[in-house]
Amino acid sequence: MSTYDVCILGAGLAGLTLARQLHMRRPDLAIALIEHRRFPMPEAAHKVGESTVEIAAHYLSQVLDLEDHLKEQHLPKFGLRLFFRGNQAITDDLARYDELGGSRVLPVPTYQVDRGRLENHLARCAQGAGATLIDGATLRDLSLNKGNHLLTIRDGSVEKQLSARHVVDASGRRGWLRQQCGLKRTIRHPNHAVWFRVQGSLEVDAWSKSAAWQDRCMQTPRRLSTNHFNGPGYWLWLIPLASDATSVGLVFDPRYVELDKVNQYPRLQEWIACEHPLIGAALEGRQPMDFHVLRDYAVGARQIWSEEGWSITGDAGLFSDPFYSPGTDFIAFANGYLTELICGDSDAAAYTEYQRHFFAFFSNTLSLYRGQYGAFGNRDLMVIKTCWDFIYYWAVLSKLFFSGCYTDQAFMNQVQASLFGAAALNSGMQRRFRQFANSGRVGGAGGFYDYHAVPLFHELKKNLLQGDPQDAAADLQRSLKILSGVSKEMIGLLTCAQDGLALPDLADLGARQAFQFR
Repeated sequence: MSTYDVCILGAGLAGLTLARQLHMRRPDLAIALIEHRRFPMPEAAHKVGESTVEIAAHYLSQVLDLEDHLKEQHLPKFGLRLFFRGNQAITDDLARYDELGGSRVLPVPTYQVDRGRLENHLARCAQGAGATLIDGATLRDLSLNKGNHLLTIRDGSVEKQLSARHVVDASGRRGWLRQQCGLKRTIRHPNHAVWFRVQGSLEVDAWSKSAAWQDRCMQTPRRLSTNHFNGPGYWLWLIPLASDATSVGLVFDPRYVELDKVNQYPRLQEWIACEHPLIGAALEGRQPMDFHVLRDYAVGARQIWSEEGWSITGDAGLFSDPFYSPGTDFIAFANGYLTELICGDSDAAAYTEYQRHFFAFFSNTLSLYRGQYGAFGNRDLMVIKTCWDFIYYWAVLSKLFFSGCYTDQAFMNQVQASLFGAAALNSGMQRRFRQFANSGRVGGAGGFYDYHAVPLFHELKKNLLQGDPQDAAADLQRSLKILSGVSKEMIGLLTCAQDGLALPDLADLGARQAFQFR
């Protein structure tokens, strides 16, 4: 029988990044990864999660020291970009869509990652660091016993027994521990997704000849954005990959888009051609490299970590919604907590407190999506909502992660009042956004809403890069004041939208706030 300190079930993104983080903290740990697939993975692999946002990018590049790999082997991301067509399908010119996005790249680099390429690199790193990677293997049995968990795996035609002090389930949606221990928790967000890849690029920048439209983004092509085409109850993504492929996916509320209308590639192709003919024309004649359907993608669990020495990370535990690409963010938080629990001197209280904070982060994030898809085609609402969601994300969750203080229980107790206050403000704003549900389409006038022009966005991001972790508590208190002031502005903007009035220039957003951090 082979004995390990940590046995990780699954060598996908969650498991491989955890193995790397554990090794960086404790190089002496004996780590095994059990994976049912064979390495190397194909590039442009079938997994979603290619788009990273600030927390995920910081985790991969700085915490895990993968910045050179990301810059050399993946694509820089030009932020999130939303397009709204209005009530008429647009066949000839993307400039006729309304557009929310940046004219230039905001501070804090993010990336479009090829999951196959990244996981192959992480697997090589893990093996180079001394971890045991058992691929092409199947977990046959798992007996949980504190300090001595017993695993039986089938490696080819041979059964093997392993023991480990810690077992971490990173098996994705198979959720070994969630199933075995009866931990499943229903999440009231029953949306679906379908996706595929095509070879080559979809040249979004060539879909308009308008010089004024082209001049909006002169330094970086729109193609590098995570491009979302929004409509009532859905959004359609286009994400470029460095392996010369493009990821295309539709995420939707089944009350607005019927699953059986899009659950096969020809059906989805027909739906896209009807809703967004420019994308349909770009896809015409291209054969998909894969095609996948995921029903009820939101995942919940009643417990994810135990002082008995078992734990869960990634989609094996929790997943909310892909709209703002939070999946790898939650891997980053979970793996940070697990590294402390496995490598530090943690008591039972740490398991309880870490899990409480993690579930609170998840609940706040889920509130951004639940009950709101019906208004996703409403340009005015989505401009207001996206700006608020960005500010909340950068001022609170990102600040906690970039400071590295989220695992410090004394710090979290110190800032608890600020976090509660921020969560209450966010809850109130999301409740107002939900009032716009079923609001239909608004857009299609060719307008541009430039979030690069918002000084507050730059200040919040600058604080992530330059802020002193010693000032994190004070920064969160200042963030609460900013959120309080901005929430009043947002309520005013929602009133404008409800009355059919034009939204003011985004550059004015937060202009009356004293947002300087130093």
